[in-house]
Amino acid sequence: MPQTYAEVWRSVKLHCPAAPTFLVREWVLDAWKTITRLRPTANYLRTSAAITIQAARTITVTATLNSPTLTSVGLFVAGDVGRQFRVSTYPYYTIIAFVDANTVTLDRAYGETTVTGSADIFDGVFVTPADFGQFDIIADPYNQRRLAFWITQEQINMLDPTRQSGDTGPRLLATASPSIVPATLGRMTYEYWPRPTAARSYPYYYFKQAQALAETFAFSGALAEAGEVLRKGALAQAANWPGTGDKPNPYFNRGLAADLQKEFRDGVQLISLRDDDMQGSDYLRVNWDRWPLADLAYNDESLRSTDATIADLY
Repeated sequence: MPQTYAEVWRSVKLHCPAAPTFLVREWVLDAWKTITRLRPTANYLRTSAAITIQAARTITVTATLNSPTLTSVGLFVAGDVGRQFRVSTYPYYTIIAFVDANTVTLDRAYGETTVTGSADIFDGVFVTPADFGQFDIIADPYNQRRLAFWITQEQINMLDPTRQSGDTGPRLLATASPSIVPATLGRMTYEYWPRPTAARSYPYYYFKQAQALAETFAFSGALAEAGEVLRKGALAQAANWPGTGDKPNPYFNRGLAADLQKEFRDGVQLISLRDDDMQGSDYLRVNWDRWPLADLAYNDESLRSTDATIADLY
């Protein structure tokens, strides 16, 4: 039977009753994080989701030089938070707060000439889930191929520095700066290129990072019967903990800690092998630097609207 997080930490607590409960829980959690760090692409960390892009819309706004406040006549909606904004074509700004239908706040002061006129609100970046570790694959059902995600913004800057290119959907996702929107602050983001204009949905698989565990969280996949490995990892830390001045830890033993740590590492290796046995993974390494940006664009139509030269593309 799969063991739960609560069952594992309570077992560790029986071995080391002098340790406070919160510390025992942290030892087990740390062992869990170590396992996932040593095998970040394990099948038990793989999950699926979908990238959802809203259609771009054009509205009339007033943007004032040196002010982060953007106004309209009742045209903003709460869902605009996290989306991008532009007047003309460049630069992009991010909407970080919705005040009301008449007012939103940008991520920085508007740096162009004060204007009242048409502006675009669109999805320019993808914000990853809170437990995101790395992509496995992003499928493009509209063109029957996968979307590239191993491209950097520096490469896009060579191809399209002022982001002139737009299309119904993106051809790739380029690594970008962490999110600056309060609700998703610090999460990894990817820039869509070309800038998408239509509503789109792209299914994807990704590998999760280790997160804080709920009491009832059951270890699954190759970890379904691996509670003993987690216990060894937690007990190795328990044997390294001397206790407090007024309450020493009877379990404290550096030699035992070293032995348990070795058993823990050996157990992690066995989990990795079992993961491969249950669902093998075959990764073909490709020299992505030799994959021209022209190919990522699918055709030359979107490329003709950029500032790139023939040398940049091929």
